[in-house]
Amino acid sequence: MSLPFKLFRLQQIDSSIDRSRTRKGEIETLLSGDVLLRAAQLEEAQNLSHLTQAQNDLKKAEEVVRQQQIKITTSEAALYGGKIKIPKELQDLQTEIASLKKFLSSLEDEQIERMLAVEGAEQTHTRSQQLLQLQQSRHESEVKQMVEEKNHLENDLARLLSEREAALEGIPQEEQMLYDHLRQTRRGVAVAMVKNKSCSACGSTLNAALLQASSLPGQIARCDTCGRIMY
Repeated sequence: MSLPFKLFRLQQIDSSIDRSRTRKGEIETLLSGDVLLRAAQLEEAQNLSHLTQAQNDLKKAEEVVRQQQIKITTSEAALYGGKIKIPKELQDLQTEIASLKKFLSSLEDEQIERMLAVEGAEQTHTRSQQLLQLQQSRHESEVKQMVEEKNHLENDLARLLSEREAALEGIPQEEQMLYDHLRQTRRGVAVAMVKNKSCSACGSTLNAALLQASSLPGQIARCDTCGRIMY
């Protein structure tokens, strides 16, 4: 097995490792935060808060109406109870009752508005709950799939790392150092294939001497343009 082939095989393994690690990182990012789910959770929480506020406002309006009704009932009891005999006091009490009833009508209108607000808030909250349930179901399904894929990737990585250790055994230390340097400086690609008399990585046309050198089993030939090892 030629040295260029060994390096090319190492490159294939490392490229597979890079892809697996990249995808594994993407999955971990997706698992840590689902944008659609978070948005649905936020909307549901906001709508619940609005509903709670509307319900509290309705309770306050109902209490105000109840207190006003008590005032009217008390005043009417005084008016018709027979204890007040003076006409001026009776007239003043009648005027007060009329004013209380007028104000009660206004309070009841506000109470109706609060009831309608609660009804609207309940409908909105129900829709947001349904959306949240859909997003949770989707998230759970996707999480299951992503966890399975992540497990497969971890198994693949373990196998690839083992293959990498085996591949390194046949490569001299000096060539390993060159390979590692090129991987770091050439976007992870240290070895490029010769295709149509050109470097498959940068596309440069190779001269005759370099083409011949790249075909020799025990010699390292490098692209004149990008410096990658040719295979």
